[in-house]
Amino acid sequence: MNRALPATGLLILLTGATFALAVLAQDRTLLVTLVAVALAGSGVLVLLWWKMDVETKDVLILALVFRIAMFWLPPSLSDDAYRYVWDGIVQAHGVNPYEYRPNDMRLERLHQEEVYSRLNSRSFYSVYPPVSQYIFRLGSVFYGLTWQGSHYAIKAVLVLAELLALLMLSRLVTARSMMLYALNPLVLLETAGQGHTESLLILLLIIAIVALRSNKRITASIALSAAVWVKLYPLFLLPFLWRRVGWRASGVGALALALLAMPFAAPMVVSNVRESLDLYVRYFEFNAGLYYGIKQGLLWLTGADFSKQIGPALRTCFLLALPLVYAVDFRRRWPLEKACLVVLALYILFSTTVHPWYLLTILLLATFLERPLWFWLWIGAFSIGTYLLYSGGPYWVFVIIAWGGGAILAAIRAVPVGMQRLLRGRAWRKVWTIKPYLPRIKRPLQVLDLGCGEGYVGERISQGMQAEVTLADIVDMNKTDLPHVVYDGRRLPWAAGSFDAVVLYFVLHHAQNPRAVIREALRVAPQRVIIVESVCRSSLGCKLLTALDRVANRMRHWRHMSAQEANLNIRSEQAWRTVLRDLGAPILAEASHGVLIDRHKVYVVHAFGVQAA
Repeated sequence: MNRALPATGLLILLTGATFALAVLAQDRTLLVTLVAVALAGSGVLVLLWWKMDVETKDVLILALVFRIAMFWLPPSLSDDAYRYVWDGIVQAHGVNPYEYRPNDMRLERLHQEEVYSRLNSRSFYSVYPPVSQYIFRLGSVFYGLTWQGSHYAIKAVLVLAELLALLMLSRLVTARSMMLYALNPLVLLETAGQGHTESLLILLLIIAIVALRSNKRITASIALSAAVWVKLYPLFLLPFLWRRVGWRASGVGALALALLAMPFAAPMVVSNVRESLDLYVRYFEFNAGLYYGIKQGLLWLTGADFSKQIGPALRTCFLLALPLVYAVDFRRRWPLEKACLVVLALYILFSTTVHPWYLLTILLLATFLERPLWFWLWIGAFSIGTYLLYSGGPYWVFVIIAWGGGAILAAIRAVPVGMQRLLRGRAWRKVWTIKPYLPRIKRPLQVLDLGCGEGYVGERISQGMQAEVTLADIVDMNKTDLPHVVYDGRRLPWAAGSFDAVVLYFVLHHAQNPRAVIREALRVAPQRVIIVESVCRSSLGCKLLTALDRVANRMRHWRHMSAQEANLNIRSEQAWRTVLRDLGAPILAEASHGVLIDRHKVYVVHAFGVQAA
C-alpha cells in the first residue's frame, strides 16, 4: 500500500469505523450512532478510493479481518436469521418448510422453541428457495439447546461463501474497484454481520461469470441455475445464459434446477410460495424510491392511496421491460456481469420493498465497470439510515436522501452518456447533409475530419462511403477507432494536397482565427473543403445560439471544451460569405438546412484564388 500519511490516516479511520459498527450493531438503542458511523465509514471508503493505491492482497486481508469482527453480531438489524433457523428446525423434524405457516397448529410442538417467539411474518409461508433451505437444514445440526448454534453455523457457511467469491473476484477486477464492495460498511453489516443469503448468491454469480469466461458452459449454467434457488429473482437472468452457452448446457442447468428442487416437491409448494410473494408485494413497503414517489404523487393529485395497485403495476412494468433488455443484450452482446447488473438494477428500481441487503448484488456486479456507480453506492450508504424506522428515528429523511441523491448522481452520470449516444445518432444525419458534396472517385476517398470532436461524423463517413478518414482536433475527445491527431490549431501536420476533402462540421465558430483554419484546410485538400456552420439572422438569435452551444458543449465535455468556449462566435450567413470572400475561396455549392433556431449553412469551397498566409 501507499503509506502516505493522509491515506494511512484514512485507513485507520475506516478500520476504527468498522470495529465500532461491530459493537454498535449489537444494540438497537444505538442505531442513531450506528448510522452516523456507517455514513462516516462510507465517506472514508470513497476518499480512500480517490487517494490511495491499494494492492489486491491488502484488500483481501482487510476484508477477512473486517468480516471476522462482524461475524459475532446477533441478528439485531434484521429478523431474517430467525426464519433461517426456523426453516432448518422444521426440516429437521421431517416437515417440508413450504407446507405450513409457522403459526399453523400442526407445528404446535415447535412453538415452545425460543426462535419461534422471535419470528416475524408467522402467518406467511416460507419463500426461501431450495438451495437456501439446504443451508438452513445444515445449520439445524448445530441447533443444540438454543437457536444461536444454528444461526452461527448458517452464517459461517454464508461468510465462507462470500470470502471465496471475493477471492475469485480479485482475479477479475482491480483492487480499487473491489475495495468499494469488500470494505463497504453496508456490505460488512449485511453479510458477516447479519448473515443474509445474498452472500451465497454472490458466490454463484461469480462462479457463473468465471466459468463463462473460461468457456466452461455447463459449469456456468449450473451455477446460475443454483443461484435461482438461493433468491428467486436470478430466474430473470437465465435468458442471458441460454444465449451464451447454447441449448445443451442450458438443458443441464434446467436439469440442475429440477434436481435441486426435487426434495421439496409437493402439490402445495407453488401455490403457497406464490401466495406469500403476492402478499409481500401488496402489503410490504420499505425504502422503495420509485414506489414512494409514485404513491406520494398520486396522493397529492387525487387524495387517494393507491399503494395496493402501485405494487402490482410496477411488477408488470418490470416484466414488460425485460424483453427490451434481452433484445438489447442480443444486439450488443454485453458481458454477462453487465447484463445481470442491468436486470437486477431494474428489479430493485421497480420493487416496493428494498431492504439494504437487497443492494449487495448490484454493488458486487458494479465492481466490473471501469467507473464506479456512485449513485448505487450513495443509495446503499444512506439506506443504512432506514434502520432508524425500528427506533422511531427519521426514517423518511434517509429514504429521501438515499433515492433523491441517487437520482441526482445518476442524472449527472447519464447526461454525458446520453449526450454521446445522441451525438453518435445525429452523425448519420450530418453525413447525409454533406454526402452529396464529397468527391466521387474510384479509389478510396481520403477525408480529414478537422475539429472532429468525438469523431462520430468521420466514423459515419468511413462506414457509409468506405472512405479512409483521419481525425484532427486541438484536444483529444476521440471516441472512435479512427486515427486521430492533436495539432496546435495553426499548422496541420500534412503536406499540401494530402486529402481529397476536409470536413469542418460546426467547427469554425469555436476557432480563434477561422480564416487560418480554412486556409490550412484548403492547403491539405485544395479540391474540396466542406464547411457546415450554425447561422443566425439577428443579434438576439446569435446570443441565443451562443448560449445553447455553450450549454451543449459543457454537457458533452465540461473540461475539454473550455478552450473552444473562449472564442465562441456564431455568425450570420452573410458574415460567413464575407470570410470566404476575403480569403478568395470560391464557393462551389451552398445549401441551407434546418428551421427556426436550428438553422445551418453548407459551404463547399476550393483553393482556387486563395493566397498563402
